[in-house]
Amino acid sequence: MMLRYELLTALKSRRTLIFFLFFICITSFDLYQNYTYNFGRYLEGIVAAKPTGKDLFHPCFASFVSASHIGRLPQILMTWVFPLYPLFAYADSFVIQKQCGYYNVLLTKMDRKSVVSSRLATAFLIPFIVVMIALVFNFAVANIVFKGGTSFAVPEEALRRGDVEGLSALALLHPYSTYIIHILVFSLVIGLYGMFCAAVTFFVPKYIVLYPVIFFVWISMMNLPYMIFSVMHSFTTYNVREMIISSIYYTLLVLLTTVAAYIYKVRYDEL
Repeated sequence: MMLRYELLTALKSRRTLIFFLFFICITSFDLYQNYTYNFGRYLEGIVAAKPTGKDLFHPCFASFVSASHIGRLPQILMTWVFPLYPLFAYADSFVIQKQCGYYNVLLTKMDRKSVVSSRLATAFLIPFIVVMIALVFNFAVANIVFKGGTSFAVPEEALRRGDVEGLSALALLHPYSTYIIHILVFSLVIGLYGMFCAAVTFFVPKYIVLYPVIFFVWISMMNLPYMIFSVMHSFTTYNVREMIISSIYYTLLVLLTTVAAYIYKVRYDEL
């Protein structure tokens, strides 16, 4: 009951709508960049026929969760301000509720375990759902605009020569399955970080401390030898070892912080 209330309230909030529209804008701009890159010569009248086949990006490669946007503005925004998205969507809401006394009143009426677990679950579900919908929409549009495209910007040639093997070869042979899996993984990663952010707010319910801490943790992870972004983009050159280790690091960080926050708020924290 508590989870349903929290989730529906968050989904109806203006913040969630802004987050959704912003993410739609980022993914749409990235798709537009791929469109101008592929159709530029045709639109300028340099060539008479629309590009297709090997002259046009495969729909999976043209979509947002792929290596095609690495190094461009959308990818930069996603990399360096990533924590801002789950924080803004819902995860930092505990701060204002704590400051205005709403949280304390809530605990007098509801079971403490239910309140804490519902807040953590909602912090995961809001960014997960919003990003999932935005990425599926982006993928659907890419399949319309880039219909008939087969190019992965060189790797498919290497595949024919036998220079690509293992996970990279599997991804190129089954691009749609690969991309759908990466949509799920990308959504899980941002959802888990939303839960991590919510857990941190239980320890430091002050904006002036919360945001620097969250960004410091994220930037620190970006400087590790194994980055979580290795599992968030399809058709890249990351090896299996890097993807597995980065996933373990990331999952442990989120789970340990979340469990610690839950125990702290349920057993030790006072009103």
